[in-house]
Amino acid sequence: MNWHDAIDERNLEMDQVIARELRADPSKLDIAVAWIERFLADPDYSIHSKDALTEWLDLIRSRGLPGVLAALEDRSEEGHRMRQNSPFAVIMPQDERRKILTHYEALRPRTHPAGV
Repeated sequence: MNWHDAIDERNLEMDQVIARELRADPSKLDIAVAWIERFLADPDYSIHSKDALTEWLDLIRSRGLPGVLAALEDRSEEGHRMRQNSPFAVIMPQDERRKILTHYEALRPRTHPAGV
């Protein structure tokens, strides 16, 4: 598995945890919406990131929780693209997030210092 594939798998694993959290408590979607709206209102937040957040907000407003869950679990190229800018870390249990990040960090290829 190359590093880009590992990142995609890591993002999918995190979004599966987030989907589980949303199924257990759908009101957590409101936390993500508030987070998105806060960053969309920030004039210093990057335009590219705002575009991604706007796409998520549009999906939430048009398709609701079922649409969000489908996007979080989508294994297509579109799903991979959406997961690159997922706004849902705010509702993910931090101990699980840390565990997943640690697992995938151990898979990261290491580089050698220049000249070695």
